[in-house]
Amino acid sequence: VFHQDDLHTSVSAESIRFALRYRFQLENLKVNRSYDPEAGKLNFEDEKRTTWNPDGDVFVDDDLMGFMDAAAAQAEKETEEVEAGGEGETKAKAPKKRAKGKTTKRPSPLAIGRAVSLRPYRGELSFNAVSGEKVKGKLSLYNAEMHTTEYQYSFGLNLDDVIKKENIGHVVEAIIDPPQVAGNHARFAYDFSPASIVLRVTNAHSSKIQNCFEHDEESRGYTVKKLIERVESKDIPAGELFIGGELTNTPEGARLKELGAQVFAGIRAAADAARARVAGLHDE
Repeated sequence: VFHQDDLHTSVSAESIRFALRYRFQLENLKVNRSYDPEAGKLNFEDEKRTTWNPDGDVFVDDDLMGFMDAAAAQAEKETEEVEAGGEGETKAKAPKKRAKGKTTKRPSPLAIGRAVSLRPYRGELSFNAVSGEKVKGKLSLYNAEMHTTEYQYSFGLNLDDVIKKENIGHVVEAIIDPPQVAGNHARFAYDFSPASIVLRVTNAHSSKIQNCFEHDEESRGYTVKKLIERVESKDIPAGELFIGGELTNTPEGARLKELGAQVFAGIRAAADAARARVAGLHDE
């Protein structure tokens, strides 16, 4: 993908969503959709959501990620032609009413953005040969594109739309400790747990922290300069920010702490503090 006028690699939002949902399954939570890795297929407890009841017990994935099941109508609108008298004459009857279909849906409270590499892609290529016995006439050479980089992605969760509030904690746990994210290749192994995290608990409609990390060509690292500027300008209240991980050990992390952001050395500590703030909101 092109980002800031340069070519970057990316991992789809759907791959990340799949991994988070799969983690719910691995943690033995009550899920509607489960993945069978042996058969390579999806299984559903209630694919048509015939038992969906927001006032009752709900599946964690249906609650957090929503769903849509569209049942087609049994009959379509059609116009019949019948003979009206003379040769070749026909008369159109009034169209039948279209039988309405039924849609069972729930918008997803959880939104996830595409992961984009912090470092631009410079065209790393690897040429290899298939191992084992070589067969004459069959090509055994192949190449792979590689990229050594960090990735960043954003997510948002509408707390009011989550039916079972305990599921909010399951999202946070999945974010800080996700299983393998497949990307676009079965052998794509990349640790998607965050090295740094910026969380904002707010009633604002815009997060204003999306993709706040930027590659710094001079230091060959990353910067959150624009995030600091937004906090300094009061566009983002510093007290709404929970920051953890490697960022806290940098001068920029120290500056955010000076401005009033809650800064923690560890990812989990920042996540736990944000969860405590959310719990406090529902106790008010």
